[in-house]
Amino acid sequence: MRLTELGEERVVVEGEYYLNAQMDGYEAIQETYKLRIIFPPHYPRALPQVIELGNRIPKNSDYHTNKDRTFCLGSEIRLKSILLEHPSILDFIKKILDPFLYAVSYKLRYDFYPFGDLAHGEKGLIDDYQRIFKVADKASVLQVLRALGKRKRVANKLPCPCGCGQRIGKCDYRFNLQGWRRLERRRWFREHLSEFTPVKKEKKKKPKKQTDSKKKISPNSRMAQGQGALEASSF
Repeated sequence: MRLTELGEERVVVEGEYYLNAQMDGYEAIQETYKLRIIFPPHYPRALPQVIELGNRIPKNSDYHTNKDRTFCLGSEIRLKSILLEHPSILDFIKKILDPFLYAVSYKLRYDFYPFGDLAHGEKGLIDDYQRIFKVADKASVLQVLRALGKRKRVANKLPCPCGCGQRIGKCDYRFNLQGWRRLERRRWFREHLSEFTPVKKEKKKKPKKQTDSKKKISPNSRMAQGQGALEASSF
């Protein structure tokens, strides 16, 4: 591969990329792809884009390719967390790009992904964030993002996403959140939260109305019924 563009707005590397990879328990894959890799000026905080220039990989969501032909390399928070700890370009290739190309190549060859496959779109993000944040459901994921989008003293007053029933400030889960705060600014988490559809609240069921047979009968009604019975028996 060679450098094709070097500027203030981006750095572009393009050419033939040779993949030679193997995951534990699966076969080795050797493939060559023609790629364009675009590194933004704020890398590694801003994520690179990778585009296949050939037609080896189908351009659809089944192969994790977006409509603009860029690869969907993973959920944003997972990718950012990897690059936070391993920010070099070589780390990006080894820890993100190679595993992606290996998985897609395996899918092309054997029609399945060797280590599972997240759904495309919101569902896949929520599933991945549940594992990353160690929470139980979508509502809890959104609570985490909401807390990360606020100042710590404000977030500590919110219900804890772990489901303990306490405020964040009273639960040890607050230490998990502290680690994620290093990842991005509060504004980014607020904007990311706005990309998800809100959780629908379940409507409370109204209590059933009493049937006529269960209605209470007043003493006067009983008396009237008794009088009617007596009158009927007197004939």
